[in-house]
Amino acid sequence: MRLVIASLGLVLSLAGQSALADDSCRWANDLECDEARYGGGGYCAAGTDSSDCALLAAGIEDDSCRWANDGECDEPRYGSPPNCTDGSDTTDCRAMLAAQEALFDLVPADILARLGDDSCRWANDGECDDAQFEGTGACQAGTDRSDCRAMAIGGDDSCRWANDGQCDEPGIGTGVCTQGTDVTDCAPVAYLRGRDNSCSTAFDGTCDEPGTGTGSCEALTDTADCIGRGRPAGANDHYFGRDDRILVDVTQAPWRAIGQLEGDSGFCTGTMVGRRTVLTAAHCVTDDGVNVTLPDRFVAGLDDAGNQGMANVVSASFSSGYGTRPARTGLGEGNGVDWGIVTLDKPLGDVVGWLPVHVLTPDELHLVTLGGLLVAQAGYSWDTGNNLSAHIGCRVTRAFDDSTIMHECDTTHGDSGSPFLLSLDDGSWGIIAVDSQFADPEDRNSTFLSGNLAVDSRAFAKAVAAALLSEND
Repeated sequence: MRLVIASLGLVLSLAGQSALADDSCRWANDLECDEARYGGGGYCAAGTDSSDCALLAAGIEDDSCRWANDGECDEPRYGSPPNCTDGSDTTDCRAMLAAQEALFDLVPADILARLGDDSCRWANDGECDDAQFEGTGACQAGTDRSDCRAMAIGGDDSCRWANDGQCDEPGIGTGVCTQGTDVTDCAPVAYLRGRDNSCSTAFDGTCDEPGTGTGSCEALTDTADCIGRGRPAGANDHYFGRDDRILVDVTQAPWRAIGQLEGDSGFCTGTMVGRRTVLTAAHCVTDDGVNVTLPDRFVAGLDDAGNQGMANVVSASFSSGYGTRPARTGLGEGNGVDWGIVTLDKPLGDVVGWLPVHVLTPDELHLVTLGGLLVAQAGYSWDTGNNLSAHIGCRVTRAFDDSTIMHECDTTHGDSGSPFLLSLDDGSWGIIAVDSQFADPEDRNSTFLSGNLAVDSRAFAKAVAAALLSEND
């Protein structure tokens, strides 16, 4: 008989832990127990992550999660997608741990000693961060054991999704496999593993990496110039065969009004559309489509030299239809709700300026049908570090009745919420859309496995106008 915990109060009484007092930790309510006394990483002080630690505090590890016994571990303490509270998917997670330990039994003793433990803050995130094993270097040597196991032995196909025809490793694939555990599927893009364009002189046509170039960039940080801009169709970045991005001068308009939304749950791109108002994607301000996940701050015109200004986030809202949209939507079938609006604590727009929202006219929509509407897109891509990348002169290819558009702009992770800009008759730029997601194309025989989808201004123009009115209240 499975023990079902009806309420947090019962858990607390079972635990007898009066110190479990509240959820005041900044990492509370993310389903992962972060208190060290219950095996967490110690990012929350004792008694400040009550809800996430309730089961472990009571000494209970059961299968009470909705997704228990589905063959997949869903507890975040094991680096899995955070679908279950720690301690509530026991059977699946124990099976996963047993399988992992069986893999470690095959690692030679000398390599096992070098792998060490998982004490790094970024352990169990799927990406190897130990430089000994071609990792990022974000972890000290010997502190990212689980993420680096496969890389340490040259890679394998131990991932559950290996050999499905799609690369699933982080950075070069979907990210659902740990680095180095989907080597067969990732073979065509393996040369991009660990590479990025974070150097401030990336995209300038000169290789600046040491050994092969001038040496003014760190190794692996000037990919476009040192490896080339061509990208295989299977690459996760969806650059349509070629990476056509450039780095832009964030001290100049319109780029200075674009910035990065920063928070514990990750990073997105946003754009000033008023004195205190930022436009972004809905999934940048909510995790579940119901509750707001507030970013900490907005940093405008960010680059390696600094920024053009920053402000704290005080509130956010998103489309009322975002939380009730169908779980799976096709092209033109309800995706036009992925937009959000963020309010800042001060009028940063007075410093960096802001961009107007422009609703596509009938003539412009007709140009879309002809493949002739050219736009510029700019965002803080995952691979460019603190630098703003832009694709200027890319095409909008389709417009749907649900206020979404398909485009051929080179976007990737981090570009979510980034603006699509149209050059207006008066020489200014107007925002016509925000970047949303990759989407399956209707033609499965197309060259690219996914297309790029954005939500256009028909969906959010009125909401932005209302937000601007409230700035004067």
